[in-house]
Amino acid sequence: MKKLLLVIPFILFAFSSKYTPHLNNVFKNIHCDEVLHKKAFDICYSCTLKHPLSVAYILKGSLVNKNNYSREDLKFRPDYNLPRKCRSYPGDYTHSGYDRGHNAPNAVFDYNRTIQKQTFLMSNISPQAKWLNRKYWAKVERYARYLAVKTGKVEVITGSCGSKSEKLGWHKVDVPAYWYKIIYVPKWNLTRVFLVPNTNVDMKTAKLKKYLTNLKNFKEICNKQ
Repeated sequence: MKKLLLVIPFILFAFSSKYTPHLNNVFKNIHCDEVLHKKAFDICYSCTLKHPLSVAYILKGSLVNKNNYSREDLKFRPDYNLPRKCRSYPGDYTHSGYDRGHNAPNAVFDYNRTIQKQTFLMSNISPQAKWLNRKYWAKVERYARYLAVKTGKVEVITGSCGSKSEKLGWHKVDVPAYWYKIIYVPKWNLTRVFLVPNTNVDMKTAKLKKYLTNLKNFKEICNKQ
């Protein structure tokens, strides 16, 4: 008797999050292989790319700098809530030339130790050019926290799009071409969009406004990738 090979495809999920009700329509056409609901953020994850497509969360001004728990003893860890074939591991990034870039930032959730630890799961991490991560992107994240403190809260979606056709490590983590952060300010009905090439070029000195764009341009660029 011949054995039947049972192939179980990934079930694709359309992405939306309770944390970003004003931004969910932006991502109505995005489909995730896995949707992970963490304690304070949602992850739209790609098993093919081995990193998130988008991560959604609320940034509350009252919690900024509330406790500032140190990250010194925290380590990046694989997320065992993902199927084995979907996971990336910290070692995939070692000596790659790319940082382990947080999508949900440690600095947003360092008021709560449990949530802070979840930001170090590899399901929340994507390859990010060193000086983008440490210079320009740090400015973008500080700006988001500033808006939250100024207005009370903001909705945020962070992610990446496109591919540089580079693969990292044993598990072949794809390197995105762009990183983005979309910030919605409910109090002002204001949306701020940052779309940044995943490169070290100019990132040490670039002004915040250089990569400030709009949703139309964001969609045009990312939909082409």
